[in-house]
Amino acid sequence: MPIVIEKLSKKYNNGRVNALAEISTVIPEGTFGLLGENGAGKSSLLRILATISTLDKGKVTYDSYDIVNDTGMIRNMIGYLPQKFDFFEKLTVYEMLEYIALLKGIKNYKDEIMSLIEDFNLKEKENVKISKLSGGMKQRVAIAQALLGNPKYVILDEPTVGLDPTERLRFRNVLNKRKQNSNLIISTHIISDVAMMCENVGIMKAGKIIFCDSVENLLKKVENKVFIETVSNNSVIDEKKYNKIISILRKPEGLEIRYIAEEGENSVMPTLEDAYFYMINLNEG
Repeated sequence: MPIVIEKLSKKYNNGRVNALAEISTVIPEGTFGLLGENGAGKSSLLRILATISTLDKGKVTYDSYDIVNDTGMIRNMIGYLPQKFDFFEKLTVYEMLEYIALLKGIKNYKDEIMSLIEDFNLKEKENVKISKLSGGMKQRVAIAQALLGNPKYVILDEPTVGLDPTERLRFRNVLNKRKQNSNLIISTHIISDVAMMCENVGIMKAGKIIFCDSVENLLKKVENKVFIETVSNNSVIDEKKYNKIISILRKPEGLEIRYIAEEGENSVMPTLEDAYFYMINLNEG
């Protein structure tokens, strides 16, 4: 079942900081990516969805369970990875996962823990203390704890921070194995992660959801609006013509400018990054 959010608001610093501004949207079943600039409100929203932070106004429901009145029921359905996960550094990898399993009330957890250790390529570190692990290894353990118990909803805040490209691919493969049984919500600033894993996407800006739909429909918004033009390395770039530049690449033949415009020459197929850039800048400049 989807998560329904109605007029959700959250303020901090005695009401001076408006983190979430009357958000109303539906997070559909499946794999959902949440994108936005730093400070857009992504972590604030996920903390509320994970029942870690309380809402000021509005309503959130999971499977008809209300997040305020049915908090215990919802927590039993959730696996959560915060942006910064606190470890007990003196525990081993296995002991850390065992501790989380006990907190979650999981019975007969040993096989599941060993399966996750295998999935995240931590077998050789099973009996190594957390304090001895690299940052990437710690992040893998942190992701694994969120998946313990096969929760119906898995909420992951910046899960691939600290992971190298190979580890990110492994993370994607692990989630693909589990998405048949879980609804996944992934907040990230790495757009390629969402492109690889998510069918649906939400984009946040200044505490609001400015887009929430399928990746396919997001890409349609920027069809025939992305162009590439090559200029010489010594050219003065016309800022008015290319005022919404996505990227500039130096190539042997010159500078390749990728930009968004309502019309132009040499249009190209848009990527998710193009579409994200377009939505973020839609009402600017």
